[in-house]
Order: sequence, then structure tokens, then C-alpha cells
Amino acid sequence: MVRKAPRLLALLASSICLLATGAAAQPIGGIDYPVEGQTVAGIVRVSGFVLDFNSVDLVEVAIDGVVVNRADMGLPRPDVLEIFPTYYNSATPNPGILSSFLARNYAAGPHTVSILARESITQQITEVAHVSVVVDPLANQAPFGYIDIPGPAGLEGANGSFPVAGWAVDDIDIDSVDFLVDGRIVAGAVGRGEPSSAVYGTTRPDVAAAFPDVPLALYSGFIANIDTSQFINGIHVVEVRATDVDGASRSLGSRRVQIVNAGQNLAPFGQIDFPLDKASLFCTTAAGGCPSPCVPGQVRTNVVNGWALDVGSALDRGQVSYVELLLDGQIVANSRTDCMQIGTALTNCYGINRPDVARSYSGYVNADNAGFSFSFALVRDSEDPSGIVQILTINGLNELEVTGSTVPGKHTIAVRAGDEEETVSQIGAMSVDILCDTTGDQPSIGYVDTPSDYQFINGIFEVFGWAFDFQGVLRVEVDIDGHVVGNAVYGLLRTDVPANDFRVNSNNTGYSFFLDTTQLSDSAHDLVIYVVDRSGRRSEIGRRKFVVNNNVTTHNP
Repeated sequence: MVRKAPRLLALLASSICLLATGAAAQPIGGIDYPVEGQTVAGIVRVSGFVLDFNSVDLVEVAIDGVVVNRADMGLPRPDVLEIFPTYYNSATPNPGILSSFLARNYAAGPHTVSILARESITQQITEVAHVSVVVDPLANQAPFGYIDIPGPAGLEGANGSFPVAGWAVDDIDIDSVDFLVDGRIVAGAVGRGEPSSAVYGTTRPDVAAAFPDVPLALYSGFIANIDTSQFINGIHVVEVRATDVDGASRSLGSRRVQIVNAGQNLAPFGQIDFPLDKASLFCTTAAGGCPSPCVPGQVRTNVVNGWALDVGSALDRGQVSYVELLLDGQIVANSRTDCMQIGTALTNCYGINRPDVARSYSGYVNADNAGFSFSFALVRDSEDPSGIVQILTINGLNELEVTGSTVPGKHTIAVRAGDEEETVSQIGAMSVDILCDTTGDQPSIGYVDTPSDYQFINGIFEVFGWAFDFQGVLRVEVDIDGHVVGNAVYGLLRTDVPANDFRVNSNNTGYSFFLDTTQLSDSAHDLVIYVVDRSGRRSEIGRRKFVVNNNVTTHNP
């Protein structure tokens, strides 16, 4: 992350022996960047380290004695510990720090950059290092950033579609991000949200933490999904270049990628958007089961939707041909044979408009109509002692007919897709609970919009989504790693929910909870959202796995 500063470390190593025993508990440190006398412009990264035998709870950056930003702490610095081995078992085993300031906020000329450390117990603040720099506030700094995916080692055996993702910032703003393969632009993002074949502006809280003064640093992520079937097999160089609104441009790096495509490897891909893992499914319990003829509306139906794409049109004719929904391995519905139009809605179908997929996979065959949607009912005959639950889907007469059976409890829903050459792959699977309640009290349904799976978050983060229950929602509980940490605010306006889910009849289904991630360890965590309805029934509507990183290593250009 940070460059080594051998001369600075050597000077500190030689001076450490001069510290008296009483002073040894004081924090020491150094600034690696910027260096003494350097002329700086644009976004000025401030990196270094702080060592202390006592715990340090705050490190700040000051310009001319005035604190401007709080620094990220706890970053690994094995090079520092090699020089100061006595700090291996100290309260600062990861002494690296990172922050920044904007040069255009200061007058041209010399300024002093300092880092200040505060000890936890005494709350004493000590200046541990400073350097003098020359600020040029008018110089136009080219954008900088980093390619996270693929990593520095590159990628071997790439086939089908693979992402190129990372971040880019500028002291004013980014105008465009171009993605090149072997020197040729293959995708690009213009502005934030403008029509493009790539996306710039995804959330990056780690970048915002490292560069707090930078406008729109929170929305500095980029991603392009590269269709490798458009290139010959072999070694290729992928490069990302960013240009700011004043025309300054910089390469953010390059990666070597080995492409190995064969028709049998170019299987469809995609994901299940709804429901989320561990959600509960509706199961109707009634005497005699579903009355004949059984029509939609007599029982609560379950919905499964998502998207699927296929690449390799040059190799195996590409394009998704059909999508199947499975419950514990048995086919519930197939879009080739069971697709139905009810009013203006399609169910058990593939080919539903998904402009969000088209934005992320611009140029892919059928990307704009890559969505699928399935609906099915589960009915248990209360007079049947076996407890068998019938699986019903809609037929050509707009009636529900039995297509299989199961039992209450935990099961697995999966979706698989096949292309025109019958290359078949499973694009998603999840655990669900089938709950049959003789009182008619159905489980709640809902969704977790933020965080997304494996999203990196920090600081105060908003957990946001929607929940609905036919008996009414009493409260929405937020569970982290098996502990309920609080109740979300419920009843927020979400007109999009009933518009997209025919089962929901309320616009006020949104919930929000502000999670203080500083109370969590810097690691992966499980988020579960529970809904308690007005009859007291508690249902899980879904879960996400997220990663907290409040002391963020942000790779440098």
C-alpha cells in the first residue's frame, strides 16, 4: 500500500535508542509521503506510520497546525516492524496510516504537513512527525486509482465474461473511464450514469475514508464486464485509463489476462435476485387443498426472479434459450413450455426487460431482455395426515395445476439456464423455508437492498430494504452475527415495491437502520433481517454477508 522510506526509517531507528524510559511510552512515527520539500498539487496523499506501546485511538493530519482530516489507522507495515521489532507485541502491531488533503484549499507556497496521535488512556495528543511541502493549487492533477479485479498477478484461464473493477478519483471530477484490451478501447463509462458500455460511480466507502476531502469519492468505483469470446485465445493486456473534466488523463494500471475459451465452457450465467437466501415461502393450508378449479388468487403465490445471459455467440451460437426453476432438484417450471402472460405480466418466462442488466453488460446478446420470473403456489391439505405439500404452477387455462410435491421445512431453490447449443449451467441456488400454518398467518416477505452481498462498508452505514406482511408488520429486527442490534424504522415510502410485486398492496413498506460499523470487527459479518408481524410471528426475509473495513488499505497508483 505505502512505499517504504528507508532513509526515514533508518533515522528513526538510530534515534530510538535516545528515548528515555519515561519517554518510550510516547508515540513515534514518520511520514512516507509527501517527502520533505516536495511540490504537491491536487489530491495529496499523506501516508506513514505511528508506533506506541500504549493504545492509540486517533491519528489526525494537520496543515500548518490546523487539523484537516482523520487518518485511517491499523494498516499493515511489516517494513516498519522490521526496523522496530520491539513493537511487534505492542498496542500498535499494524502501525500504517493513510489520509489526504486537497492542495487547492491552500495558498501557493510552503506549508507544513503534520500527523498527530492521541493515546487512548491519557487522551494526550502528540505530534509524531512533520514535513514541509510546496503547494501548487493551480496545477491540474491527472486522475489516479487502482484496478482491484483482476489483481496484480493477472488472471489465468479467463472464459466467458469476467469483470474489470476498481476505483478512480480526481480533485475536481472524472469525465470518462476507458477499458482497453491490447491497446484498443472495448468499453467505457462517461460521467456518472450517462449512456455507457461500462459503469462509473459505484459506491466505494473505503476510498471515501482514505480521501475524505475529494468530491464524490464515495462514488468512485468502476466496473466493466468483458466478453472474452470477442478475443482469440491467448495472453492479452487489459488496461484502464481515466480522464478528468479538464482533459488530464492517466493509466490506472494494466493486467495480463489469459483467455481460454471453448464452446463447452461458455455456459449461461446470471443470478437470482429474489428471494434472498434463507427466506420463507408461502404455504397455504386448507381442507381439501386447493379447490378445483384452482385459480390464481385463491392461494398466496411465491415469486422467484432474476436474470441470465450467455456469451460465445461466435463459438457456440450463444444466447440463453430457456430457464428452469427447481425445488430440491425437481423441475417446477420451464420457460420454454410454461411461460404465461396474465394481463401485462409474464410468469414462468424468460425475456423480461432488465435495463439494469443492459447497463452492466452492454453489448451482450439479449442483455436488455435478460430477466426471468417464476411464480408457484404451495398447498397442504389439512385433512391429509401425510403432511405432503403440493407444488402448483399456472397452466394454459389460467389455473393452478399440480407439478410436484414436497414437505414443510428447509429446502433448496435453484435456477438453471440452457443456451441454444444446450450448454446448461446452474446460475443460482439458495436455502428456503416452507412454512405451512393452519391459522392462515403467512410468513413475511421482503428484501435487503443495502448492503449487497460482500459489500465493503465502514462508518455509519444505512441498512435499507422493504418488508410486507398480510397481518401487518409490528417491527423489523436487524440481526448481526446472531445478535439483534436494534429495530429498523419501518413504514417508509416505497412505491416501487407494489409496482414490481403483485402480492404487495402497500406503498409504505420501506425500512431503514443506521448501523455503526465501528462497533464491529474489521471482518466479514452476517446480516439477517427478521420481521415480526402483528400476530407475533417472526419470519426471516433474507440475509446478506458484508465486510467491515474501517481501517482500509487503499492501493496506490
